[in-house]
Amino acid sequence: MPHPEQTQPSKYVAAKELMIRWQCSRSQVPRIATRLGLRRLLTGVGPNGMVRYLREEIETKEQTRLI
Repeated sequence: MPHPEQTQPSKYVAAKELMIRWQCSRSQVPRIATRLGLRRLLTGVGPNGMVRYLREEIETKEQTRLI
């Protein structure tokens, strides 16, 4: 039986995944996310802390940007 986390995508998205999704450089992800008004989940402390974004919020913002 597959693990539940393997059948459904995580509710959080890493910057690396957004880099691939948006076809941009890693350094552009925070700028684009800020421009879109995405909230960030910060885990850890300092420069090595991880940043995650809410998948649902990303998908909603992307839909509003379609022309």
